[in-house]
Amino acid sequence: MNGLNFKYIFKNAFDTFKVFETIPFEIGGILIEGHSKTIWETLNHLITHREFQIQKLTNINKKIDFNESESWVAASKPKNHNQWKIKISEFNAQTEQLENIIEHLDSSDFKLEEKLKLIQDSSTHLSFHLGEIIVIARQKNKYPQPTEMNAFLKE
Repeated sequence: MNGLNFKYIFKNAFDTFKVFETIPFEIGGILIEGHSKTIWETLNHLITHREFQIQKLTNINKKIDFNESESWVAASKPKNHNQWKIKISEFNAQTEQLENIIEHLDSSDFKLEEKLKLIQDSSTHLSFHLGEIIVIARQKNKYPQPTEMNAFLKE
């Protein structure tokens, strides 16, 4: 039986602070000076990276490699609003998959440390790129400033 509450431990580890629900797709393809990628490219990279991590978590004994440079091959902007929504749905479905995996972790699993490391890496990776996305959106006045975040998150 699972002695640790992994769902509690990783609660909010994959919170996006309503980024993809609030950023309009029109700025998804804008390249801001000083940034190397657009929000759209970063979203696609996150999806590709998460897919690797989910595959690894569900097939922990299988050797699965990730090629960082190949994870960035996406158009710089979405074709339309529908494509934007589909990708956000895919991203959200991955979050549900990760949360389901976390909920079913078992402290007696001899591969638990490796799985926990992958989950931690996934959360850290998301946080890094989420920060980039938020900076871009704030530069375009499409995401709340730090002083507005408490009220924004309560909406």
